Parts: sequence; C-alpha cells; structure tokens
Amino acid sequence: MKKVNTVLLKNIVIVLLIGIAAFSAYEYVIALKEKSDLMSQLAEKRIMINVLENEKQKLLTSLEKEKSQGQKLTKEKGELIVNLKASRHRLAKLFSGFSQNQKTLYALNTKISLLKAENTVLIEQRNNIVRDKEVLEAKLNSLIELKKAIQELKKQARKVGIQMIQQSQSEKTFEGNQGYIVKDGKPILPKKVKIEVTPTLPNQ
Repeated sequence: MKKVNTVLLKNIVIVLLIGIAAFSAYEYVIALKEKSDLMSQLAEKRIMINVLENEKQKLLTSLEKEKSQGQKLTKEKGELIVNLKASRHRLAKLFSGFSQNQKTLYALNTKISLLKAENTVLIEQRNNIVRDKEVLEAKLNSLIELKKAIQELKKQARKVGIQMIQQSQSEKTFEGNQGYIVKDGKPILPKKVKIEVTPTLPNQ
C-alpha cells in the first residue's frame, strides 16, 4: 500500500513537473512570441523613428530655408521701403518742379500774348508809317515832277524869250510894256500856261 502511494506520488510529481514544463514551455513560446512581436514593433518603431528623423531633418532644412527667405524678404522689404521713401521724395520734387514749371509756362504764355499784342500794334503802326511814307513819297514825287515841269517850262520860256529877243531886234517894240514882247502892239507870249502833274506811287 505504501509502495502504491509512492508510485502515485511519483506519478503526480511527474505529471506536475510535466505540467510545469509544459506551462513553462508555453510561457516560453509566448514570451518568445511576445519578444518577437516586440522586436518587430521595435524595428517598426525604429523605422518610424528614422522616417520621423528624416522628416524632422527635412523640416529643419525647410525651416532654415524659410528663415533665410524670410530674412531675405525682410531685407528686400526694408530696401523697398527705403526706395519707396526716396521715390516719394523724388515725386514730391517732381510735382513741385511741375507746379513751378506750370507757373513759369503761364507767365511765358502771358508774356507771349502781350508781345503778340504789342507786335500787332507795331505792325499796324509800321503799316501806317509805310502808308504815310508812300503818301509822302507820292507827294514828293509830285513836287519833284512839278519842279521839273516848272524848270522845263522856264527853259522853254527862256528859249522862247531868247528867240523873241532875237526877233525883236528887227521889229519894233514899245517902251513901258513891262518886259512883254509885242508885235503890232500886242503881246505875243501866251497869257496862261497849263501845267498838269500826275502823282506817281513809289515802286513796292
């Protein structure tokens, strides 16, 4: 009876040991599986970490580029502001000069209008002077022509007088006739002389 109990106890112990071994093996397999899963997850995490690191590096590089571009844009903005202020200053000068030029132009136009009016008056005065000159020249020419006609008439009268004197040497003259040459008791010179003078305008 005691031997049977011992065998039974041994069997129980063996079964327990087998059970423990099986459980341990199961636990080991599960642990291995979990380890494998953890290793896989860890590998995935490492891959994700590498990807994230790459993305982070890319983002940092992009951020540096953005910062550089931002600084460049800030610098360009400052230069544009300076140029804008300078342009406004130049425009203000241009508008001031334009306003002054407009005033000068207005003054010049006014002066030109006055000069034109004065020139018109002077031209009219010159035309009047020219007309007066033409009239005076016509009168002078008429006087010259009259003088020439009188001189010619005097010459003719002198010739006639000389001829009459020559003829009178052989003819009788009356004393006290005041210088007239007479024939048969009558003056032989014409009593009236008609002189016609035609005014001539000067050549234009």
